[in-house]
Amino acid sequence: MMSKPTPPRPDLDELIRRSIEVFDALPPEEKRKHRHAQRVSWVYGNLALSNPNITREMVEEAAKDW
Repeated sequence: MMSKPTPPRPDLDELIRRSIEVFDALPPEEKRKHRHAQRVSWVYGNLALSNPNITREMVEEAAKDW
C-alpha cells in the first residue's frame, strides 16, 4: 500500500534545517550530552509504555555507564 505524498511544508523544512545547523555548531561535549539525553528520553518513553512503574530517575541511574 502506497501512502499519499505529503504536501510541501517550507516552514517545517526551514525549522529542521536551522535545528541541524545549531546542533552541528555545538562543541563535541555538548553534542555528547545532547545525544545522551535523547537516548535516556527514548528509553524512558518506550519502557514507560509497557511498565508505568518505571521512572525517569531509574533510567538515568541505569544510563550512567552508557
